[in-house]
Order: sequence, then C-alpha cells, then structure tokens
Amino acid sequence: MPDRRRQIALAAAVSLLALAAPAHASQLATNLKPAYMQAAARPTDKSDPARHAYPVPEAPNSPACSPHFCVHWVEEGLDAPSLSDRDRDDVPESVERVLRVAERVHSVENGKLGWREPKSDGREGGGLGKTDVYLSQIGTELYGYAAPDRGQEDEEGRIPRRLHGYLVLDNDFSAFEFPGTDPLEVLQVTFAHEYNHILQFGYDAYQDPWFAESSATWMEDQVFNGINDYLVFVRDWVRLWETPLTTNSTIKEYGSAVWNQWLTRRYGPAILRKAWAGAIDAKPAGFSVGSYERAIRAAGPSNLSRDFTRFAAATTEWRTGKGFRESRLFPDMPRQGHLPLDGEPLTRLLNHTTFQLLRVPAREGRAVAVHLTPPRGTAAGLALVGRLGSERHGKPALRIAYAREGGRLTVRLPDPARFSRITAVVVNADARARGFSPRRLDWLYLTDGLPFEVSGELIR
Repeated sequence: MPDRRRQIALAAAVSLLALAAPAHASQLATNLKPAYMQAAARPTDKSDPARHAYPVPEAPNSPACSPHFCVHWVEEGLDAPSLSDRDRDDVPESVERVLRVAERVHSVENGKLGWREPKSDGREGGGLGKTDVYLSQIGTELYGYAAPDRGQEDEEGRIPRRLHGYLVLDNDFSAFEFPGTDPLEVLQVTFAHEYNHILQFGYDAYQDPWFAESSATWMEDQVFNGINDYLVFVRDWVRLWETPLTTNSTIKEYGSAVWNQWLTRRYGPAILRKAWAGAIDAKPAGFSVGSYERAIRAAGPSNLSRDFTRFAAATTEWRTGKGFRESRLFPDMPRQGHLPLDGEPLTRLLNHTTFQLLRVPAREGRAVAVHLTPPRGTAAGLALVGRLGSERHGKPALRIAYAREGGRLTVRLPDPARFSRITAVVVNADARARGFSPRRLDWLYLTDGLPFEVSGELIR
C-alpha cells in the first residue's frame, strides 16, 4: 500500500504528538517531556476548544462494544460512517468491521506478544473501562491518532507517567480521500499502530517520539505482516543516512522500524515489550536510549552502541535476507563514496548513531584491511562486509570491531577477489546526551559532527 499520503498524515500526527509539555509537567523532572499529544478532548466532549467535537449527538446505539473496545459513531453529518446494516442489529457494518479489526490487534499485541493491557479510563467514554474508539471525518489530514485524556493530573497538578487515552479513526478510509489505498488495509495498519500508542501511554507517556513511532510502525508488521505499509518509510530511511537514529524526525523515526526488526531477529519480539516495560525506570527519566539500553543489557551481554554497530553492518547487504525478516523487499543501502587502498586516511564527519558505507575496490591480493581512528572517548565501530554471490541470493562475510571509548580499530577480509562487492562500514555508535532541551524538543547529544579517520590497504 505505497501511498505517500500516509506519510504526510503521520507526519502531521507526530507534529501534534511532539508538542512541548504543559508548564506544570516540569515538576516531574527537569529533563522530562511528553512524547505524545497534549491531553485532548474526546469528540463527545462539547467543551473542546479545538473543535474536534461531534456537532451532533452520538447515534442511539453508540457505542458498540466488544470484549476490549467500544466504538463510537454518529448517524448524521460528515462524521457519520457508512450506516449499512444488513443484519439489522442496529450497529452499522462499518462499526462491526472496526471492532473485528480491534480484537484482532488486541489478540496479537496483548495476547501473542504479551504487552500489558492499557490503563483503564474508568467511566470515560463507554463507561466500561475499555479502550474507546471514535469514528470521525479526519481524512485527507490523518488516518487516525491516539491521545491521552485530559484531567489526569493529581491534586498537586502533576501529570503521572502512566496515562489512559482513546483513539480517533477516520470514519471510512475512503479511497477517494486516500487514492491508491485499500480501506480495509489502511484501517488494519492504522489501528495496529495507534493502539500501540495507547499501550505505550500505559507504560510511560514521556518517552521520545522516535522510540514511540519506530515501535508502533514495527508493530504494524507484527500484526498484519502481509500489508508491509512500513516499506514506504524504509525507502526514505535509507536516504537519511546523516540523520541520527535517535532524532525525533517525522520521516526517519517511522523507517527506524528496521532497527526494531533487527533487534527482534537477534533477541525475539519480547525485546520491544521489555524496553517499554522498563522505560519508566530508565535513567535519565524519559531518555529512550536508556530504555533500550536496559532491555539490551538484560538480554545481552551487549549494549545499545555495540548492537548499533552490528545493526549498521547488517544493513550493508540486507537484501540477501540476512538479519531482517523481510529485507529482500528493502531498497539497497546507498554508499557514501569509496575507500582508496593507498593507505592515505579519509576524514568522515559523523553524527551520533549514524554510519557511512564506503565501497572498497579490492579485486586482488591476499587480504584487504581497513583501519579506523575515531575521536577519543567516542563509542565507535568498524566493519568490512564482503558479499559472495548476487544481491538477493548471495551470502555476506563479515568482520567487525567495536570500541566503547575510541581507540584504533582494524578489520581484515582474506582473499578479496572472491567477493562481488566489499563495503567498509564506519559507525558513530555513541548515544550520550547531557540533558533535554525544551526549546529543541530533543536531547542534547554530545557526539555530533565528529571526525573519523579511515584508511584502507591491500595486502599482497
């Protein structure tokens, strides 16, 4: 479902989700911020200053509820979904379809994958403590969004870390509004994505948008593997090689689902749930790098920087299908130049949690060697990847080195003439930060734009 409107819609959603915290949120911690939309009115709240409210009362039989969800709708105006009701049970087929998709999503996210049930909203919405879903005419702007409820502050005005919320979905996902899409597929992946945000609220609503969005996009493919809508974002992700993994970018963060795919292949799908489950205890508060770090160290022995180096190396020949579940569908990773084998060093500037791929023109000799000198004290990695055979059916050979605090690194591949392609991978694996900037809505990372000296030699 390669529709670019989905990208625009989700970008608009995240621009809302990444709003700054209310003033009293600073009482939580000086470096803490919400990764999601500010608490918002439900469509049934008539006092909504943003005018997201239904202009007419709910339908007489709204909401219709399943074991875990209640779906709300109206029967008049632009917000009304299709009211066809062939079984004459006074619940439109369009509403029943949403409930079926919702329970399918729940069976995977909460059942198969074991994510914690969402925080109950008590008597909000349907009054049953279930997740409320509102159908509304939001098409051409958004497919759907998740939002925490208003009024969750304690008596002292502090916002808790764990929040309950609700979903708003487009009322019909019309192909007229979203050309080139299948309405059912859009409903499915949108529900899987946005419901995952509801679950994230229940773990810790103050995590970074890149963590939230890359997780939710990864979850789409866990629930509906055959749709592969996330590939739209992967095509953009490979071009944004200078943009750090941890950047709260409205494009990069969705494509970073591939990072979660790699982690899943290495540790199993529980790694994402464990990262979210431990997020509220990670230090500093709200620093999503710390949330990953806790989960990786528990599953390891490893850490985020070492695994980011391994991930970077794995992307080099991912179209062979190694390291990722569906990477044969991915675009080839672009190279950022070539590495001469004359021993003269090149200087490459890398931001934190980024990497560069350099073509290595070795077609003879006993071995090819690459050396890297990263800045002192910087977590860095170096890999040489040779591909035996074709792009889709070949087999990669890998040599990798990692240094937690800098220091000269060397990797070597024997008999380079046997490879169809050889690539050097230079990795700035550092993700340290010195605090959060409310103005930038991001952490102040310490290792951007650093010089990495890399050189190559042919051993005859």
